[in-house]
Amino acid sequence: MYWDDSSLVVFNPLTRRSADAFDLGPEDMFEDRRGHYAQLNSRLLFSDEDPTSFRVVLLAHDESRIRATVFSSETGEWSVLPWVDVPAPVSSDDNCWIQNEASMQANGFLYWVYEDRRHLISLDTGMMEFSVPELPPCLRHCSFDVGETKDAAPCIVYSDQLSVGVLMHIRDNDGVERWMLDRVVPLGTELQRVLRGEMTDTNALNHLVDDPSELNVLAVRDGYAYLATSLMYHDPQTPCWFLSLCLETMQLERLFRRTFDNAIHPYIMAWPPCLVGNYGSFAHEDAP
Repeated sequence: MYWDDSSLVVFNPLTRRSADAFDLGPEDMFEDRRGHYAQLNSRLLFSDEDPTSFRVVLLAHDESRIRATVFSSETGEWSVLPWVDVPAPVSSDDNCWIQNEASMQANGFLYWVYEDRRHLISLDTGMMEFSVPELPPCLRHCSFDVGETKDAAPCIVYSDQLSVGVLMHIRDNDGVERWMLDRVVPLGTELQRVLRGEMTDTNALNHLVDDPSELNVLAVRDGYAYLATSLMYHDPQTPCWFLSLCLETMQLERLFRRTFDNAIHPYIMAWPPCLVGNYGSFAHEDAP
């Protein structure tokens, strides 16, 4: 996103080339607004069947409502959806009551979190409909992300000191959407198991394992949660590892050690076409 030029650029991280550029939203996206308003960072939606087809979603809000504006690569035009009333936020120090950097995407839905962390905005990108369920109090002061299990069921994974909790999305008999606690698993022993062989400094390891503020949830994708043992904006010389957690077995795996100081977003690559549906010499031979 280039704020100076008021434009958006689609960038391919593999080829390191920009694929397209277009204006940053239509001029009428803030028509009929009430009081102060804000526009959040854009979110990209792409098709697994046709990677060249994509949509870009911008979320805007005024004092008490939200609206989505959608760009389609097929038409090259923006569509402005109607304003939607949502539960009132707890008053904040500034005019933006939705977290700009806490947008999440999973299984055809986009999610945004209130600044007070009391509600989660959910946008069904198929129907382009909003819902705003209430979040449980356990998420008010912790790191979490919305994703899906290996069976594509929506879930929230959060860290609480050295434990990781999983919440599942349900709809009760009255049709009300809720996030219900499924399980909380202590990971202190798992941390020691995966990191003990990599750290020769016993004091550093003990500090890492004993410090409850050093476990952060970065993303949840296809039944795995991706964690970091320190905040992203942190001294890169301080020991920090990226980890993956299987939500089915709740076992940790060490990925790699951080050598930089910046934000990170897991990028899941698709299998090359030559390996999909045509196994060739890699195919399993039937037993005689």
